[in-house]
Amino acid sequence: MSLQTYVLENDEWVARTVSADELMRDNAAPLRKTGRQSLSKPPTCGLLTRTVIESPVIRWVLPVQLRSARYNDVALIGDHSVQICELSRDRQLQDVVRKTDFKSRIRNAVVMGTPQYSRKVSEDGIHVKTEDDDTEMADMDTTASGPRDVNSVLPPQLLVLMLEHGDLVFLFLEPGTAGTWAFVSSTHKVSGNRLVHPGFHMAIDPSSKFLAVGCSESIFIMYRLESMEELRAAYSENRTFRPIIEVVARPVSGVIHKIEFLHPTHGNEVQVILMIIVVQPEVSRLAVYEWENTTRLGETFLEEKNGYRLDDDYRLPLLVVPLKVRNAFLVITERITATCSDILSGPPVFVQFELANRDDTELHHGSREPLWTAWTRPIRHPPYHDRKDVIYLAREDGLINFLECGDEFEIETSVSMGSVDCNIDTAFASLFHLFGDVLVTGGDSGPGAVWNVEARQSPQRIGSIPNWSPTVDFIITNDGVYDESSEGSSSGVGKIVPYQPDKIFACSGRGITGAITQFRYGLQAKVGLDFAYSANIKQCWAISDFGGAAEGGSLLLLALPNGSAILHLTQDFSEVSEIDHDAIPYDFTSTTLTVQELDGVVVQITTNYITIASSTGCSQNAPGDVLQDHSAVVADAAVRGSTIGLSVYSGSKFRIVLLSIVGLEISFQRAFDVDGEVTCLAIERLGDNLVVLAGIRQAEDPILAVYPTTFEQQVSTMPLLLPLKTGSNLADSWGNVTPLGALTSIVHFGERSNKDVIIAGTRDGEILTIQLNESQPSGYDIHLDKFGPSPCRVYSGKGIGIPSSILVCGDVELGFMTSYVTDRQGGYFDEIYRVWPTDGDRTNMSSPPINCIASLHEQPPEHGESIVMISGQRIMIAELLRQPKPVPRYFPVGGTPVKILYSKRLGALVTVVSKNGLPSLHFLDPETGKDLSHPLERKRLNEAYNYHEVDYIAGLGNADTRAMSLTTWTYRTGGVRGDWIVLAMRRKDKEGVLLIITAEPETTPIQPNVARRIRFWTKFDRKIRDGPIWSVTTDEHGVFLCAGETIQYHIIEQGKFKVARQHELPSPACWMQVVNGRLHVLTTSHSLIILDYKDVESDELSDEGDQMVELYTDDTCRNGLHFIEMGTYSSPMTMLSDPMCGIHGLWIPSEEDRPLRLIFQAELQASIRRFARGYTRASWDAVKNRPRYGSISSGLPGSDTIGLTIDGSLQQFTLLNEDAWRLLRFIQNLAKLSPTICPHISSRPSTNEFNPEPELYPKWNMHVDGNILQRCLHRRALEELISDPQHLQRFQELLRPLDEDKFLAEEGPVADTQVYELAYTILKYYLAAVF
Repeated sequence: MSLQTYVLENDEWVARTVSADELMRDNAAPLRKTGRQSLSKPPTCGLLTRTVIESPVIRWVLPVQLRSARYNDVALIGDHSVQICELSRDRQLQDVVRKTDFKSRIRNAVVMGTPQYSRKVSEDGIHVKTEDDDTEMADMDTTASGPRDVNSVLPPQLLVLMLEHGDLVFLFLEPGTAGTWAFVSSTHKVSGNRLVHPGFHMAIDPSSKFLAVGCSESIFIMYRLESMEELRAAYSENRTFRPIIEVVARPVSGVIHKIEFLHPTHGNEVQVILMIIVVQPEVSRLAVYEWENTTRLGETFLEEKNGYRLDDDYRLPLLVVPLKVRNAFLVITERITATCSDILSGPPVFVQFELANRDDTELHHGSREPLWTAWTRPIRHPPYHDRKDVIYLAREDGLINFLECGDEFEIETSVSMGSVDCNIDTAFASLFHLFGDVLVTGGDSGPGAVWNVEARQSPQRIGSIPNWSPTVDFIITNDGVYDESSEGSSSGVGKIVPYQPDKIFACSGRGITGAITQFRYGLQAKVGLDFAYSANIKQCWAISDFGGAAEGGSLLLLALPNGSAILHLTQDFSEVSEIDHDAIPYDFTSTTLTVQELDGVVVQITTNYITIASSTGCSQNAPGDVLQDHSAVVADAAVRGSTIGLSVYSGSKFRIVLLSIVGLEISFQRAFDVDGEVTCLAIERLGDNLVVLAGIRQAEDPILAVYPTTFEQQVSTMPLLLPLKTGSNLADSWGNVTPLGALTSIVHFGERSNKDVIIAGTRDGEILTIQLNESQPSGYDIHLDKFGPSPCRVYSGKGIGIPSSILVCGDVELGFMTSYVTDRQGGYFDEIYRVWPTDGDRTNMSSPPINCIASLHEQPPEHGESIVMISGQRIMIAELLRQPKPVPRYFPVGGTPVKILYSKRLGALVTVVSKNGLPSLHFLDPETGKDLSHPLERKRLNEAYNYHEVDYIAGLGNADTRAMSLTTWTYRTGGVRGDWIVLAMRRKDKEGVLLIITAEPETTPIQPNVARRIRFWTKFDRKIRDGPIWSVTTDEHGVFLCAGETIQYHIIEQGKFKVARQHELPSPACWMQVVNGRLHVLTTSHSLIILDYKDVESDELSDEGDQMVELYTDDTCRNGLHFIEMGTYSSPMTMLSDPMCGIHGLWIPSEEDRPLRLIFQAELQASIRRFARGYTRASWDAVKNRPRYGSISSGLPGSDTIGLTIDGSLQQFTLLNEDAWRLLRFIQNLAKLSPTICPHISSRPSTNEFNPEPELYPKWNMHVDGNILQRCLHRRALEELISDPQHLQRFQELLRPLDEDKFLAEEGPVADTQVYELAYTILKYYLAAVF
């Protein structure tokens, strides 16, 4: 008797016949202890994701008055966001408020209500309303706090959105706190779980009394809406807001193609006409429903209208445009444009017409004719539409056509308006303006724009709308400096020296609008005037022109290294000119130290003179004469009111001298001897006392000295010295204690919590926030923010109209500090942003270092809050926007960029660009965006090589090839070393080409104003005939490529490539990477596979054709896009993305015979195309970014993991240990109960039955949505969410394992405020800005 079984032999399962005797013999053998250890266990890890840059894609542009009739607002609607902007008088779009908490894709949008635009102009040019005042809402200056006013008035219009999960949302705005605006929403759930894509079609009738919501297939829903008058009355009386009165569903026989309401006959206000096109097999039918607005919907839609059969020319129109005359509409197809009328009296009558200028523009993509994609109706005086209608038609390649239709003739005017230099999708609208039409255009590829259209003129570009989608690839530059030494580091693993943050670049756009986009975030400073002076500028002040040297405008007084100068700036900031020094009574022979303008008097203090000038006279005094010491040198000065403070160096000592101004005279008050060097001065008011604040340097330690300016008997005349010595309170977030630099500037921020707050900059790039209690001077607190290694100067935001802010100037960038808070950690600024100067005419403008700023006087309203920024010789006048937002920077490349990498060796971005279908390789300077490329062809001549200039290197420039992978190859074998670029191409005939490219800087003499260049050529050109190439990666010995479904390992042997190893895959590899000597392969359909490609015994490569060994596989088939290594060395894991918006975390066990284990899953709003990791945080945040509060470090400490989606958004990923996951998921679970935090979730759990305790299974629960936590932090909502005593007790238990700073008492009761403060501190840590 024998048995057939399988046994493992030589790493393979083989069939073997076993006899009964063998089985009995083996069973009778005594058992032996194998000493086998227990299997490793997967870690319990959570994943925190959050959106750091939202998608810029705009699907609809809808003019809508959501605030009141006095605001000319427009809604920019994306897939998951609504941005409300106001069209200002200068025709620029100003951000008002943004809503992103939909948690579902926006499927469609319409506007409910009638706009109330005014056509009157006041004396100052502001348009004012002519409607009744009862339609007005509160002014922006009115602060709305607490419950809304019972007498609040509804705005003229509402925004109606259809969300993908079935919610119909009605939106408008009401005043919030501190001059802001807040969204108010009313949600109606669309009934019916079997509906297919409700809202795929949506239309509202001209009277806004009926709303049609069509599914993608065979049913539509008709809503009767409440009138705006009744809704306005209900809202003002604080009654329930119910926009929907009646609902009826109507099935149809076929697929719904178009639904539109037609305009009623002129004068017939009760007529309602609905037109619907239904597609059936091989035929389309046009059905018309007509009823009076008083008729019940159930009667109207009791039966389906059969309609009229459409000719094949009109059966699938691209656009249907209802006209305001003759109940007609326009039909736009791929090849035909026609009007359709007489639909109420019988079969529709189509009359074709031609559109002017149908030629393609250079923005067109594809081989077929461009399509008409959108239309808009410009605002005209209402009587105009009684007999005529006007329409703008937009084509996808930017062409715009103007149509005028009459009530007697079909098309009276068809005029081509020319083309605009941006693609146009469905985002197209005409906005109201008193002096012409304003068009807003947007598409899904490249930036949108704002255009001014005057009569008989082509559109003129007047503004841009950022859009960097689609994005297919991105990189993070590795410029950060990593200190591998752990000495002095509390973490013991080294730290990042924050000299320069890494930058993020992406391939964006298509065609001629394609560009390499640098992602930036912060405050935008729109530069209007930008010019260079003849010398470097140290400081700048804006003063009034009392002497009449120039008519209007402002004067800019410049401090130069060896003198001073003065410029005249026109009132509209358009021109600047230098003024003759003889015409101005100021000192220009020496450097200006400080300037004050107060009550019509200007005080200028230079190193040589003190000048006082007014409209009635002027005086000039030398400090040596006032001090009676002509050897004294004035090093620094400060002035406030009638008090002057001087830092004087005389006789190898510093003194601080106080002077007084009386009229035009200067008098001496007192002098203080100083032990040390005076580095800066300021005169500020602390409480009721005016004092001099001085920065003093003694030995290596800085001191803040406070000197009195009054000398009454009860006031001490002794200065208060505050040593700023290093100590534990000044240690950075890594625990390192470093000495502070000397102070460079001092600003009194104000009084907070009964303490004076003083801000100081240092020579070593620190910003010190000092809390000083005058009653206890020795008990001062200091908070340190590190801005970099170079000196920093601080300026008060009062001068630019933002008193609660501080601006920081340094050699690297301009910083903006705001939101001052006081907690257990002391006083500090909770929000710090970078300020990015931008120029609309130079999209690649770099951000120059700003060494000083100044505020302007008498600023025109249309220029907002303008400031003067000085960068060396450069003077820029810019409008500073208050709201932080993405500020992208574009490097146009003239084609579609498809691949990108960063070469630190070359200091350049390397990108593959497709121009007219021809791929080419380009090297770009990451600082300037200039193309450094110098392509060459290398030919061998005897024993040498000749190089010739070419347009394309060998292997590129062919229309039948497509770039699939771009990477670097650091080749190290034997004594041969090489640093090459590897580019894999796929041909149409399913073959591949592997290019090995050499690139090096050109060795040319360094000359001024001559850009560097990078020369490159093809070193190897290898054809791959085993199938199309999918992906490529390298190690120091060879190149891995996936050809078809086979991985091949190519090495160089005797100057030629050979295949050393290969491996068959179940599906092609979309991404590969060598990790710790093993090849990680992500397949398109079979998840992650880990291979060993070396000989286990010899660790060397064997003969050609040897197979690789599968070490790990996933027991679940997952589709793959990209992956990145996560976790730690002891617990490695891989995070991969899939095409269905999923994220999967796979743990790699230490035993090689076990499958990969799923430890977390997440679902995002868009698929992640690429992951990357880098040190992207600003310098002041980089030093704080160490693993804390349960965060698991992935990669080098201080780095962040970021993912890019196809729609252009950036997502941050953070690994959490079990304690951190339980706490954050507990908060998220409670937040889902709150309509304030999560107003639009698909299903809200019942409060009575809900248990917020996190659960480990399913693995989707391991995902923490950082966007929800961000809203909890922004609204300070924890007290409201966790008010239940049981929840609060559990919340405290979850906090204790993360209480690293000992917020909570170990024994005894804990105050609720301490619990919430610790929780907010943890949220701030996890939600800190990543760049």
